[in-house]
Amino acid sequence: MCDEYGVISTGSAFYFEASNGNLFLVTNWHNISGRHYLTKKLLSKDARYPTCIKIKTCSRNLNGAMLPGDSFTTVASKYEIYRDEIPLWLEHPTLGSLCDVVALPIQRSPNCPPNMHVASNRISTMRIPVRPGTTVFVIGFPRAISVGFGLPLWKSGYIASEPFYDVTIGGEISEVGGMTGGHTLPAFFIDSLTREGMSGSPVFASHTGNWNIKDPYQSLDPGGPEFWQSDEIVLGETGIEFVGCYSGRIGNQEEGAALGLCWRSDVIEKICTTGLPAANPHAPEAVQHQDSADSGTSM
Repeated sequence: MCDEYGVISTGSAFYFEASNGNLFLVTNWHNISGRHYLTKKLLSKDARYPTCIKIKTCSRNLNGAMLPGDSFTTVASKYEIYRDEIPLWLEHPTLGSLCDVVALPIQRSPNCPPNMHVASNRISTMRIPVRPGTTVFVIGFPRAISVGFGLPLWKSGYIASEPFYDVTIGGEISEVGGMTGGHTLPAFFIDSLTREGMSGSPVFASHTGNWNIKDPYQSLDPGGPEFWQSDEIVLGETGIEFVGCYSGRIGNQEEGAALGLCWRSDVIEKICTTGLPAANPHAPEAVQHQDSADSGTSM
C-alpha cells in the first residue's frame, strides 16, 4: 500500500472469481483504506494512507523483455484505487466499511502464466466438514516475507468458533443469550499466530478422514447397503476447501485471546456480485463522521 512518498505498509490479497464470472482482487478494507474498519482511525503512525497499491504477480515479461522459454518471475505493478477521488473497490452491500473485506475488479495480465494466480475459490471444488477445531491454513506474507520467486507462507491454525454463527466484536456478556452490544459480523474466529502483513490472506480448511463429498456433514454408516459402492464417499483422504478471507485486526478483548477473524466465503461472493461502490474514507465529511463516532469501540 503506497502514497506519493512510497510504501506505507504491506498486506496480502488473492484472486476471487464470482459466480457471474467476473474476477476480483480481494483484500481487507483496512489494507486499502489505511483505517481501522471499526473505529475508522488511521493505522499509520505518520497519518498516511494509501492512494494506490502495488500488486506483485507472476510475469513472463521483465522490464519490457520476454523471459526465455517458460521462465517467469514476480513483478510489482501499480494499480490505482481511486478515480477522481472515488474509490474503485466494492464493499459489502449492507455492512459497507464495517465489513473488513473489499473486492477490486481486476483483469489478469496476458504475461501471467495460466497456471499461476488461480482464483482461490476455484483451486478446489471439493467440500469438506468445516467445524470448530478444523485445521486451517492462512496463506500470505507475514511481514512481507516470501520464498523462492515470491511464494507465500502457510501459517496453520484452527477454527476457534462455530463457523456458521456470526461473531460479536466489542460486545459484553448478556443475561440472555451470548453477547450484547458491539458489532455482529459474518465471520468466525481462528486461533493462529499470524503476523502483520497477513491481513487479506485466503483461508483454506483442511480435513483428513472419511466423509461424503456431496454432504460433508452427513453421518456415515459403513454397514449401509450402498456405502462401499458409493462414489460420493471419501475414505482416508485429505481435502481442502476455501473458506474465506483473513483479517487479523480485532478488538482488544479478542486480541488478548490470540484470535483472528475469517470472513466467510459467502460474504466475498455477496460483495463481488451485489457490492456497494465505496465512499471515500478520507473525504472531509467521512472524517468528521468518524471523529464523532463512538470512541469506546476497541481496536
